[in-house]
Amino acid sequence: MVYFNRPSSNIILPSLEDAEISGFVLPFSTHTLYTDGSFLAPHSGSSPSMSSAWLALDDDNLILESSSKVIPMSYPSAFRSEIFILLSALKALASYSLVVINTDCAFLISFWNQFVDKSFLPKLLRQPNHLLWLSIRHHVYNKHLSVILQKIPAHEDNIYNIQVDSLAKNAHFSLQPTITPIAYLDVPCIISYDSLPIEKNIQHLLKSIYEARNLLSFSSLSRFSLLAPVDFFD
Repeated sequence: MVYFNRPSSNIILPSLEDAEISGFVLPFSTHTLYTDGSFLAPHSGSSPSMSSAWLALDDDNLILESSSKVIPMSYPSAFRSEIFILLSALKALASYSLVVINTDCAFLISFWNQFVDKSFLPKLLRQPNHLLWLSIRHHVYNKHLSVILQKIPAHEDNIYNIQVDSLAKNAHFSLQPTITPIAYLDVPCIISYDSLPIEKNIQHLLKSIYEARNLLSFSSLSRFSLLAPVDFFD
């Protein structure tokens, strides 16, 4: 079934080590952030893995803090890992912060310019990962953040980008988080299916469910019972 839910206040939260949920706030002197996501596709029977990291610097380029983590495995993709760590970094910023966020993901900057750095567009709700993007908008506007996303080359000798890339890749060896993906979101309403937030075009999802049920009903007709059990068509 599909449920329309407000985020529950009874959700089990992670430990204080999880910065964005524990209430950890970076100092107001934070001037620059480096972010990076990492995605490992399934290989030889292994499950896919997403991880990410950010690095916070002051205006003298001294490292103030860093964070790295494994990301809950819902809708795994390389781009989702980049969005997730952007949200994590924004959650850690103090209100009214003015920062430059360096990323090697051009697609992330493109989405930011289209759906965050402008007035709200209903088109956003039809995009994959729209709940993460809505959460990003929530933190930017509710905390009055001034953020500039800046593209940096992925494979050049930038020591900070190399370090954040290493943090993200090493995080793959951490344990999978037990927290529900819904706990990371900051949105007024969440549509969920089988206890997972729906981050895809809801019309396409409902159409797929409808077509799958029709196929199952069709395959259950007596004319097919001699060919194979119903589970064969599932």
